[in-house]
Amino acid sequence: MENISKFDHEKIKRLLKAYPKEVLSAYLESREILINKLPEEILYQWENIGIDIAKDSARSWESSLAYYNASVNVQQYLPSGQFLGWSKAGLKLSKDSTKISESFLNSSPKTMIRLRPRYIDDWVSRVTKLYKGTWKSTNLTCKLFESTSNILETLSFDQYCKLVDFIDVLSNRSYDYASEILDDSIEIYKTNFLEIDDLIHLSLLITEKEWRDIKPVYEIVAEQIIKLPNANIKLIFDMCRRVYGTAGVKISEFLKLIIKTLALVNKNDRDQILQMNQQIVNNVPYASIDFLSNIPRLLDNLDIDQLDQWKSQGIRLAIDQDTNTAPASQFFKLQSKESNDLIDRISSSVELHRIKDLMKLFCTALCDVDVSISETSKNVEKNIGWTDTDLPTTDGKTIYLPSVIKQYPTKDENFSYYKIISARQAAYSEYGTFKYDFRIQPINPYSKQIFNKLLEQVSEMGDEHATRIAKVLRGAKPFIADPQFAAELFNIVEAYRIDELILKKYPGLRNDFKKIRLETLNNRTSDREKRREIFVEEVVRFTLGKVSNFTVPKGTKTIFTKITNYLRTLTNFDQNIMTVEDSMMVTVRLFDNIRKISNEEENAPLDEIEELPDIDDSEDEYNDPETVDEMMSFFGDMYESSMGEQSGEETQDQENIDPMEDDYSPADPVEYQGDFKPELGQLLTEMLTVSGEEMQGEGEEIQGLTQEQIEELVQNSPDLETKESDQNSELDATQNQELLENLMKELKNRDLDNSSFTGGEPMHIDEEGGPLEAKEPDTYTYPEWDFRDVEYKPNWCLLHEKKLPDGEANFYKDTLTDNSSLVYQIKKQFELFVPEQYRKQKRLEDGEEADLDAGIEALIDLRSGVTPDEKIYWRRNKTERSVAVAMLIDMSASTAEAIDDNSKSNNDDWGAPDDPVEYMIWLRSRRAEGLRRSYKRIVDVEKEGIVLMVNSLEMLGDDYGIYGFSGYGRENVEFYTIKDLDEKFNDSISGRIDRVAPLHATRMGPAIRHTITKLANHEARSRFIFLITDGRPQDRGYSREGVEKEYAVYDTRQALIEARQQGITPFCLTVDKSGHDYLKTMMDDFSYEVLSDISMLPARLPELYKNLTT
Repeated sequence: MENISKFDHEKIKRLLKAYPKEVLSAYLESREILINKLPEEILYQWENIGIDIAKDSARSWESSLAYYNASVNVQQYLPSGQFLGWSKAGLKLSKDSTKISESFLNSSPKTMIRLRPRYIDDWVSRVTKLYKGTWKSTNLTCKLFESTSNILETLSFDQYCKLVDFIDVLSNRSYDYASEILDDSIEIYKTNFLEIDDLIHLSLLITEKEWRDIKPVYEIVAEQIIKLPNANIKLIFDMCRRVYGTAGVKISEFLKLIIKTLALVNKNDRDQILQMNQQIVNNVPYASIDFLSNIPRLLDNLDIDQLDQWKSQGIRLAIDQDTNTAPASQFFKLQSKESNDLIDRISSSVELHRIKDLMKLFCTALCDVDVSISETSKNVEKNIGWTDTDLPTTDGKTIYLPSVIKQYPTKDENFSYYKIISARQAAYSEYGTFKYDFRIQPINPYSKQIFNKLLEQVSEMGDEHATRIAKVLRGAKPFIADPQFAAELFNIVEAYRIDELILKKYPGLRNDFKKIRLETLNNRTSDREKRREIFVEEVVRFTLGKVSNFTVPKGTKTIFTKITNYLRTLTNFDQNIMTVEDSMMVTVRLFDNIRKISNEEENAPLDEIEELPDIDDSEDEYNDPETVDEMMSFFGDMYESSMGEQSGEETQDQENIDPMEDDYSPADPVEYQGDFKPELGQLLTEMLTVSGEEMQGEGEEIQGLTQEQIEELVQNSPDLETKESDQNSELDATQNQELLENLMKELKNRDLDNSSFTGGEPMHIDEEGGPLEAKEPDTYTYPEWDFRDVEYKPNWCLLHEKKLPDGEANFYKDTLTDNSSLVYQIKKQFELFVPEQYRKQKRLEDGEEADLDAGIEALIDLRSGVTPDEKIYWRRNKTERSVAVAMLIDMSASTAEAIDDNSKSNNDDWGAPDDPVEYMIWLRSRRAEGLRRSYKRIVDVEKEGIVLMVNSLEMLGDDYGIYGFSGYGRENVEFYTIKDLDEKFNDSISGRIDRVAPLHATRMGPAIRHTITKLANHEARSRFIFLITDGRPQDRGYSREGVEKEYAVYDTRQALIEARQQGITPFCLTVDKSGHDYLKTMMDDFSYEVLSDISMLPARLPELYKNLTT
């Protein structure tokens, strides 16, 4: 060829010596092999192409090295002519870019394994289309060459070409996006992803109009879509193509919604759900989003076939209306009467919100207590011990019921079920379950001996337990030997007493109640294999109405007969209703008998009891004092033995005493009886009538409930489904800490209508209520942004502005003294900052010095006969700074956390415990005290940062205000003024800084909006909001884990946008290490910083301020 050199072998060797020796070595090694495989003319051209590549540029020898190294491996896959074509392609690429040529040559050996020879030219030409002469296009082209072999492992060459065309189109928008999507594509293809053509086709569509959406689409595909069955994936991509272009629909959001919906529905229904949605996409594409969004709610009321029926009616409505989209849109949004009437007509389910008022009247009439009705999910959201949203329950004040009942085929049956479960929860209040008192004698006279012994024990006990039920179940013999088992038996016994009372006292409910109890009995499984568990299961079946054909472990027939006799005493008195105190006495009897049954596997055949004998009260052995004493002694020894084992001691009779067994599994719950928690119920019920003297303000103990009592309740009560904290279990400790915090809050919120209440949080107003009014001085209302409806909720939040009380002014001085080195460094920084306020002003008639440029121009003018400009001097004029900044400090409860547990001294006078649960109790009870700590909390470091910042701002002369915020609920956003913008610094302000302390929650939106109002009235040209926080915005009804976390983030973001619209620049500094998760949404195009080490805050604050305001 004319363009190829024609050097002989010896000449080439000499020329290659001019380059690193590796090039010559590679050439000689390859030539030695190829001389026997290539025709002489092809070999001649091959070796000259290598030297031509090397001569192109200073670094071209690297491509030449790659060329010679790759040649042998490439040649074995190509005929001589196509091998020469490959060589020329490398030469051609080297003239455009050495880097691209090198990538092409290095990637060729692996690529040729999967690439047919006839596709080489097409491969090179398609990939090199990406090269536009820029460094980003170079990198992308190189990456594609290098990735080809991996891609061709799963793609045909035709699919590969489509992918390259897509990457080329995307690169015209963004090389960075194209490079990232190429990486994502390779990872997707590695999973044996079959719908490649559909994905590439969809990608090209998105790139044409919504190219920024391509990245989140690929993230969803890589993380979620590839896990679905191939048939589902194909269906989803087809829907995406059809819905693409529909107003307001982003493919990434569409995919997210599909994945979210599929996760919430039964696995067996997913195919049908997707097919329904495809039908909607084909006929009513604009309604697809609404249909998917409402599927979980629809399936609460409809089965899958009824849903299909409802969907078909919506499609028919859209077809009938043709160009009028409003009726179908409202139908699928569940906002039309036709839609809701159809759901009501075809559904057998009953929704609580439709019968809530009726249920309230019903339950209030039954128990003669003004109870509230609410959904179980709202109780679970409180995180105070209840965790099951499907089971009804009560806390003594409110009856919590499932939001929907649809377990029967008719509405009447489902409504009857609602009546039964609500009446049953009301009965706990009507028949005094939560009023249990060990000092009250039971009705049954045969329980006198047990009662006296329990009373004697409990009277001598301390106050380590928070409730009377806990005091007996976990502190008295015999229960002390196994409190968990004692609690289970008490729940079974008390549930039986309540069931029997309902059957006796509510004749109108009797038939429905018997039907539900029988269904429950028949649905219970019999898979227990251990002796005690088998026995307890049969006891439960007895309490559910079973009267014959019992099967119990070998040798326990007599015990079972006695047990059923004890239980039947609760229903044997016609004139006297057995009380909860009687239930406790029966529980003692059951515990004494059942706890002695070993829980080893039952290998022998079970004993059968065809009929139970009639009850005989005269045979009650517990009427004998000696029997009761023997029982107490036995279980007391068992408890002491277990304590000896834990401490490493051994007792003489230890081996003869039944050890405490850890492998016992409680009986399955009875669904209609609900999630019964007697300890919590008693605790919360008794707080309903607490007086103002008994309930103190935030940060102080609740009188009558000590630190030890609350701690014992959280750690040990079976009502609270959490594990005992352990130093090696951070998760358990965190769960206990959160539960404790929420429980304390709930205790202080009981009956806030009580006029004698003087402290704690204010009454909570329903988050679903209406606008609020500012009736008191220094209160303000602000809207809240609802991102779901894309509109403001007017006057939604009530903000109370308060001036923080004065504290110790010495704190300010001590902080400066303790950080004197840092103060000096900051001072030096700001002294360098001050000269920056001076600007060089030229062309003045007089000044500090002559301006050289102006002087030369004047001299030229003189020489030219032109009158020169006399302004030939310059001087530095001070540029007026006009800056106002509002520092907004997060004062939420989480700032009470210690920044470094290892820093705490063992001799700390403050006495902070290491256990997280103990710490939270300690924090609440000691927050108001002023002892100095030997370790720091987050809030302490925040305060130090404020002091150093104030000291710097006073030196600089900028206007500044310092504000704190906290609150509890939308009606009580607290806004604390530490220093107002127009307030001069004084000792009073330095004292207020000392009073900054952890308070409640973090509702950022209204606090930011109030700060905007203050800054908007200030005359400064540059205005800033400096937000300092330790975590995401969250408050009651504003943001909870798993419940609309995004709501608070988007409201805060909208408030920041409002600031920018007012000409105010916001900046957020967080010490939350996971802050990037939500700040990238909340701050987006605003500035923020996540501080990895809280201790850096004091030093970092002034530095950030300098950068922000210059």
